[in-house]
Amino acid sequence: MVKARVGLAQINPTVGDLEGNKRKILRFIDEARRKNVDMVVFPELAITGYPPKDLLFRKRFVEKNRLVLDEIIGYSSEITVVVGFVDVGEAVEPVNRYDPSAFPGLPKLFNAAAVVDDKELVGVQHKKYLPSYDVFDEKRYFTPAETCEVFRVGDTRLGVTICEDIWVDHGPVESLARKGAELIVNISASPFYVGKTGVRARIVSKRAKENNVPLVYVNMVGGQDDLVFDGRSLVSNPFGELVAVGGLCEEELVVVDPWTRKKVTLPENILEEVFKVLTLGIRDYVHKNGFERVVIGISGGIDSALTAVLAVEALGSENVVGVSMPSHFTPRTSLEDAEKLAKNLGIKLKKISIKKIFESYMEVLSQEFAGTGFGVTEENIQARIRGNILMALSNKFGYLVVSTGNKSEMAVGYTTLYGDMAGGLAAISDVPKTMVYKLVEYINQKKGGIVPETIIKKEPSAELREGQKDTDTLPPYSILDPILHEYIENNLEEEEIISKGYNPDTVKKVVRMVDRNEYKRKQAPIGIKITPKAFGFGRRMPITNRYTPNSP
Repeated sequence: MVKARVGLAQINPTVGDLEGNKRKILRFIDEARRKNVDMVVFPELAITGYPPKDLLFRKRFVEKNRLVLDEIIGYSSEITVVVGFVDVGEAVEPVNRYDPSAFPGLPKLFNAAAVVDDKELVGVQHKKYLPSYDVFDEKRYFTPAETCEVFRVGDTRLGVTICEDIWVDHGPVESLARKGAELIVNISASPFYVGKTGVRARIVSKRAKENNVPLVYVNMVGGQDDLVFDGRSLVSNPFGELVAVGGLCEEELVVVDPWTRKKVTLPENILEEVFKVLTLGIRDYVHKNGFERVVIGISGGIDSALTAVLAVEALGSENVVGVSMPSHFTPRTSLEDAEKLAKNLGIKLKKISIKKIFESYMEVLSQEFAGTGFGVTEENIQARIRGNILMALSNKFGYLVVSTGNKSEMAVGYTTLYGDMAGGLAAISDVPKTMVYKLVEYINQKKGGIVPETIIKKEPSAELREGQKDTDTLPPYSILDPILHEYIENNLEEEEIISKGYNPDTVKKVVRMVDRNEYKRKQAPIGIKITPKAFGFGRRMPITNRYTPNSP
């Protein structure tokens, strides 16, 4: 065995952009050559982007992915390349040949890694363990590998695993080590959630140490719809010591000797990670979908402040437009806070009063509403007027509307359908309210008080009626968020949450609010996942649902 210099190419591909992804891969191969790298390793499905979802049912898409691989093979002179792609097997008869929705006649597909050396395809390894939990649905598309093979690359016996394969005890890593692999790589597309970087590092170190083999883990970077791949590629030597860590949310080529004893430390700062992940998620969603500028309703509250800061960080102040939309119930201090924030961020702030529009609504509906008092309907009309204004600006000028609701509000339905929920991206919809405050404090420490203290200290309010406070409807967020965490992310039953010491009536109220508002969340804009269980593809609850914790 000859010890090799390995390059970890944590790149940011775009799903479906086969040509663009190819050009990026070739650029990184060039960089690897310049840095005298022997082997360069790319992420899972680097050619197609991850997850390609039902694009995999498009035969031509899969065929073109293989043509791109052929071009990469032809470009790989005097270097070894490991790259993720979609491999094709024989055509299979569908289980249901009578229903056209079964897409009869499609071939078997494999989530695969190509091992290429000096313009030759040495071999292909298929993914063995196909995840079908949370945001993953690989069993819908792929067939699992039957075996794990060791490939001879130069003087090195190389084992290749793909993402989930490394998470399984006594799985492919152990099998490859027993077959004589001297170096094992894992190509991944592992999306971020809080705490996952540490979990990955422990798994990589554990697998390397228990099998006495260096392990190279290459993760993808970039935003793809609701997911953000954070990079943080890792290398462990055979002793379970981390010897390389890739950047957070950054494309780069990490060059390392996997056998070195020069240890490194994995940086872990939750607030920094969340800030960078949200920033990258916004930037990639905006740019990859062909937008340049965004528009945000700036209320003078902390949620819109955080959203605006993230948008400016992602896109630049020149590409963020704020809109202040005061009503009869907007205090002067909120207008001043919105103006201070906009000035600090260097963004344009438009002021469009909704007072006359609201009065017009009330006049038009006066006969229908006769004999009724001011209530939630009138509150929601104000929110919908604001949503309509933002969407009008979007239509006219091509802005993407970024909505500002947080996870706590989305969970219990403390938000207005077609009002403050309106938009193309719900940037902080997976950020609990208590974390919103922590993030703003982190930002102010980092950026010198860019968010006015008056925004941070004011009591949360929707400002849709006189003297309104969030606590009129909800428990304090310091109580609400832990209950939501137990119910949504830990999947605990009502009585299990109560047994942890929470007030039974409060728990029952919160659970009921979460369950009753599924219909709202189904109509919400896509949001950026930062927790283990977000309100998106990974949580699939029915809208029509009569089950309750006390159901017989």
